[in-house]
Amino acid sequence: MQSLIEKLETIVKDRMSSMNGTAHSYEHVKRVLRIAGFLAEKENGDLELIQAGAVLHDVGWVLGQPHNETGARAAERILKRLGCRQERRDIIVKIVLHHPLSLKDRLETLEEKIVWDADKIDLLGAIGVARGFHWCGDKTFEDSVKLAFETYTPIFNALNTPTAKEIARMRNERMQSFLQALKEELSVADLGIE
Repeated sequence: MQSLIEKLETIVKDRMSSMNGTAHSYEHVKRVLRIAGFLAEKENGDLELIQAGAVLHDVGWVLGQPHNETGARAAERILKRLGCRQERRDIIVKIVLHHPLSLKDRLETLEEKIVWDADKIDLLGAIGVARGFHWCGDKTFEDSVKLAFETYTPIFNALNTPTAKEIARMRNERMQSFLQALKEELSVADLGIE
């Protein structure tokens, strides 16, 4: 018999198939699920709630914007159909609803904080740079660079759990090194030209 998480993975993978090849594909969801599971274990969070929130966190991308709101509504319907108890559904829906970067101040439970951290860790390091520039799509180069500096710089210090900061430290160092090199190359300061 399949677990709730296995059922959710099957449903979400199918629903997100149109997102293949994007910065918010199911591949991103799988990475967030792995990171969230690790954080749940280390931080003593409710593993099933965290994994369910991680699997469902970006399902709204295929439904319309704001994706956290469309995703929360979809999560409610999916979880109800799968027989998830109302009290647990409410927690998972809030995880989905509050996962965007801009909603950090609304996080209340450890489970919300863990999924938020897992999602943001996937914005750090080389994967974060690649996802960020891919996500910018048809934006101008200058807008993409501006977004990189404004978005990535504060992420590490915003992480909620000690374990998230511990495991993301190297990614953050890579990210900061990249941004510093980018800054120097944009101004050609790296070439020593006066």
